[in-house]
Amino acid sequence: MFEILKKKAKKTLGKDPIAIDGYRLSFTDQSKILKQHLTLYGMGFGVPHHFEKLGEDILKLWINTVKETNDPWIDKDYDAFRWEILECFRQEPNDKIIKRNLKLDLTKFLPAYHPFNFIDLFAGIGGFHLAMHSIGGTCVFASEWDKNARISYEANYAPIDPQLFEKDEDGNYLYFNGDINDADPHQIPHFDVLCGGFPCQAFSIAGQRRGFEDARGTLFFNIAQIVQTKIEEGDKPKVLLLENVKGLANYDHGNTLAVIMNVLQNELHYNVSTKILNAKYFGVPQNRERLFFVCWDPEQINVDEFHFPLGLDDNNNSIFTKEELADRCIRTSVCDIFQPADTIPANFTISDRLWEGHQRRKERNRQAGKGFGYSLFRAESVYTSTISARYYKDGSEILIDQSHLGLNPRRLTPVEAGRLQGYRVLENGWEYPENAENFNNNAANPEYRIVVSSKEAYHQFGNSVAVPVVKAIAREIYSQLLRNII
Repeated sequence: MFEILKKKAKKTLGKDPIAIDGYRLSFTDQSKILKQHLTLYGMGFGVPHHFEKLGEDILKLWINTVKETNDPWIDKDYDAFRWEILECFRQEPNDKIIKRNLKLDLTKFLPAYHPFNFIDLFAGIGGFHLAMHSIGGTCVFASEWDKNARISYEANYAPIDPQLFEKDEDGNYLYFNGDINDADPHQIPHFDVLCGGFPCQAFSIAGQRRGFEDARGTLFFNIAQIVQTKIEEGDKPKVLLLENVKGLANYDHGNTLAVIMNVLQNELHYNVSTKILNAKYFGVPQNRERLFFVCWDPEQINVDEFHFPLGLDDNNNSIFTKEELADRCIRTSVCDIFQPADTIPANFTISDRLWEGHQRRKERNRQAGKGFGYSLFRAESVYTSTISARYYKDGSEILIDQSHLGLNPRRLTPVEAGRLQGYRVLENGWEYPENAENFNNNAANPEYRIVVSSKEAYHQFGNSVAVPVVKAIAREIYSQLLRNII
């Protein structure tokens, strides 16, 4: 399939160099890059974001070129044709793939990112892992206590960072830790960036603002202790990327945040920038606000301030001012995440009894002056409410209207729940793939596979970060901080 496409594209394109993504590439170079890209991608190997984009741009050029000639040989859409080509590269043994591709030096096409190491604490299902991988990072240590989340994490990231899941002779993981309280900071390999979406526990004496003493006994303390240990070893991490719920900013009248900031700034000696970001501005049809911390060591990184991206435009460029968000951010619809209607089992439509119960509770709450109750969204709605880890219980926070079909509302499927967080869950495809392409249906985002029960999948996606948000932050971390190391 690839060779046939190559011949037909060459016949039309000719031998003259063509400008692609800022490079003047001969047809021979195009062929090498595309074959390398398809090979690695088809076998599930991690590919730097810049190279993935370059490979996809070449493939689109070739396919569109052949289509424009009205050649009857290709009459499929891009995704279908691309899938057929990828299948050609899934058949060869890994050793052949690796040996062949080691012969091709692609460094001249990869100027954007330099390798770095990161650790992934309170890892969940790896939203931070995807973000750091997209900018050239290698995960050298991860910690997650939930057994089902660990299953999902290993299934999806072993192909990307296989060394992370190495075991000793007794079958124990060397770098894939369980309970963070059991982790020995001294045994954690060197890392440049620490990522952690730490749970927010109450700081019992937070108002006294005694730094480490106030933080001790909380899970944030585990992060601080790891960093402190590395500082004592003379190996201070360059950057910390932390995440928590929006409410942390005002919890306990701001005292909890004050303790955290005191530890980060005055005891660990980082510059710190914080921002509440909303996923709805990053191409995800979900109104989800989270608080992010970006911390950097001023003795290693010569930067005075960090500018958070507030959203993304249609070209995946960061937006930095509130004034531009309304006009420039990616337009979304809830139907962006829909899988084809004929693939959704009937049991996702809620029963008459459950639907009646939802309506009664909402009316009671309305009369009592409360705003709680089910939330109903249509395909054309711009975004949903925030999905939570309890979505599996009744789905009431996000129900999809089906009145035009004469049916009760339905819950999101696990596939759709994953897409709502920006994971590229392929499964049975998209109802409207052209709408989904802007945030999670693209080659820059590795495929995410659901390997647990529906209940656990809902729970895991509800607890996850929104991938496009942390990817955008990661990109700015690289651009603004890691490229300015002293």
